[in-house]
Amino acid sequence: MADAVVTQRVLDDGTTIIDLRGELDIAVNDALRGVFLTVMDTRPPRLVVNMRHVKFVDSTGIGALVAGFNAAQEAGVDFQVHDVAPFVEKQLRAVGLYALLVPGSSTDRS
Repeated sequence: MADAVVTQRVLDDGTTIIDLRGELDIAVNDALRGVFLTVMDTRPPRLVVNMRHVKFVDSTGIGALVAGFNAAQEAGVDFQVHDVAPFVEKQLRAVGLYALLVPGSSTDRS
């Protein structure tokens, strides 16, 4: 992925953590979707996407997150987005996906 850095680790309980950095846009869309699908092949109990260091996300990046969420739903895997950078939070709220993707979130903030 040219504009994003992805690292992946597996916790003792089988949870897969994907740490994203950089920009999630059309340049990384296909590769990010591929990462999510590869993880789904292993059927972890949970997939956590850490977005603390994401500087930019556009509609294609959000689309990749939704594709990951949908693949997780089909595989019976819990999909969660954690540590959302402020810009990313704003974008996810604007499109109505924040409450769906971020556990324990509420829709009352703007």
